[in-house]
Amino acid sequence: MQRYTLTSYDQASSGTRAVYDEFLRLSGAAEPPVWMTSLGHNPTLIKAYWEKTRGCLLEGELPVAFKEIVVFVVSRINGAAYCTACHAHAALQMDPSLTYHDLVSILDPASKVPMPASHRAALKFAEKMTYDANSVTDADFERLLSAGFSNSEIKELLSVIDLAMMFNCYTSGMRLPLDPQYKALVEQ
Repeated sequence: MQRYTLTSYDQASSGTRAVYDEFLRLSGAAEPPVWMTSLGHNPTLIKAYWEKTRGCLLEGELPVAFKEIVVFVVSRINGAAYCTACHAHAALQMDPSLTYHDLVSILDPASKVPMPASHRAALKFAEKMTYDANSVTDADFERLLSAGFSNSEIKELLSVIDLAMMFNCYTSGMRLPLDPQYKALVEQ
């Protein structure tokens, strides 16, 4: 059963086109991705998803490349193939020193991926949040503070994890196909 309909730029309403245009301008992409076109039939819905994405992922205090890795980690844990591939692609575009294998092994304690200790602590926090947000303790927050994160950055980290979980649910539930550039990455 086809669970979604893709709305091309030419088919889109003016409200949807405005979102597509902003995405294309900010990302430098040639066309909107599948997740976006799958929401294109509803200008209100696509705007809501886009504003949350822009606010959580593209703006804020934490480095965007690091936030892409957080979304990758959460998505991989959740088995969300679309988001895993999409955010691996973004992270690798932003940091060409990384490989897909690096991303896959990044949570492994023996990982050789160069990363600040604070980022490793944040990824462990994201992992714990993904498995069971109710299991996160005050001590987990204290570890992030001790690693150098401000309260504001911790809230931003939580919003990025939440964004990932939202998109994991949506893209997996809809069974969205991978965009060609993401498919090529995971088939390496």
